[in-house]
Amino acid sequence: MDFKKFAKSTNSISSLDYKLLKGMEIAFQGHQLKFLKGDDVSTLFSWRSIASNSLLPDHPLCGQEEGPFLTSIKANLLQPNPDAVHLRLDHAEGLIGIAGFTEINWQSLHAKTYFFLDPQKSGDPAQFGRFCSIILHLLMRCAFSSMGLGKISIETPDSAIMLVHTIEASGFKREAEFKDYAQINGRKVSMIYATCTKEDYFRVFPNP
Repeated sequence: MDFKKFAKSTNSISSLDYKLLKGMEIAFQGHQLKFLKGDDVSTLFSWRSIASNSLLPDHPLCGQEEGPFLTSIKANLLQPNPDAVHLRLDHAEGLIGIAGFTEINWQSLHAKTYFFLDPQKSGDPAQFGRFCSIILHLLMRCAFSSMGLGKISIETPDSAIMLVHTIEASGFKREAEFKDYAQINGRKVSMIYATCTKEDYFRVFPNP
């Protein structure tokens, strides 16, 4: 993928502008979800070389997916009801992750959610658990307060025990387990499927 070409097409705007989320300000414990910038995607794929077993959104990344991923982002820029929304996770030091929603169904108000952290932030299990908890809270707030979704789902490998526990502790309910659903580094893995509804979220966080 020629990232120079992608950057050139976004020089006229400082960030990718989803009409649906204009004016969005979502912050929690010093972290924010913001509009994705043009060069964030190249950073994402540089992270991939460090953590090749990471999932985005719910399957391993591969180089051939760079084009479709960029196309997905650009195709949704001017859509009031996009099929997917990709955002950046910011901290005082700048970009530390990417997150968003895919397979958005505006009739059922359901979408899949995902996140991908800078691999250097996930080395310490305690720190990784804290980051995951924060970003899940930000994603739920974005989904239910800013986008008006009614239900979001997330999939994660059953071997990622801490992540599974963090997802469930954040308000997601385990709905199913898919055996040998994805393949990471040539090894088949099972995936845990969990969901969170708008009603459940506002029951726990009445004043988000």
